[in-house]
Amino acid sequence: MLDALLRIFGWRFLLVTGDTTVLDRWLWLRRGLQPGGVRTFDAGCGNGAFSIYAAHTGNRVVAASFSAEEQHDARERAATLGITGIDFRQIDLRELARHREALGTFDQIICLETIEHLTDDAGLVGSLAAMLEPGGRLLLSTPFAEHRPLYTEEREPSPVEDGSHVRYGYSQEQLAALASGAGLEAREGAFVSGVVSQKLTDLMRRLALRVGVTPAWLIVLPLRPLVVLDRPLSRLLGYPALSVALCAVKPGGPIVSER
Repeated sequence: MLDALLRIFGWRFLLVTGDTTVLDRWLWLRRGLQPGGVRTFDAGCGNGAFSIYAAHTGNRVVAASFSAEEQHDARERAATLGITGIDFRQIDLRELARHREALGTFDQIICLETIEHLTDDAGLVGSLAAMLEPGGRLLLSTPFAEHRPLYTEEREPSPVEDGSHVRYGYSQEQLAALASGAGLEAREGAFVSGVVSQKLTDLMRRLALRVGVTPAWLIVLPLRPLVVLDRPLSRLLGYPALSVALCAVKPGGPIVSER
């Protein structure tokens, strides 16, 4: 079914196959992602949606994930869409430092909703910074320290690295400090996913436990256009964003202006 829908709707369908926050992250990412034949690393590529998008814009992409199953599925999705230019690699990001020489350097790096899964977040950001060319950019997002817990989410997650979160979230200042500590210059901060997007995600999670993932997705699908109210309603209610995002640049090269 997914293959058929991908053929009909193209790569954009991947932005609505999960919860609503995936689309929110893409809306932020597309403002900072440099198109064309630049070399891009997707650190923690998940279902491959953002790697496929980057390749669609003309990027030469290396997409890394620790999960062989995720990599297989992402590779199949790219093939179904006829998207080339992606090198899918099974890499545990906790061991990224020993892969750096083989991977080479990149013009930009995507790392979305990943650092909160690793105990050594500073080590990961440091490795990513070392992989950037001078003037290259890191596009980073992670849960906001003041967000309200999503359904089933714990405010005090276990510190054990078992694939789930090891920390609840970050402030803008903490995220900028991580980038600065790795020798990067913070250029643009943002908040991603407001009250509507979060409530729809909560609803889908609750329904999934009762009726299954696919029926839950189908029930929530007609409600997704309500996200146009996300920003104004979040401001009105003073509702905290789910994620905080940052574009950081490595000094020493030409800076590409934001689009």
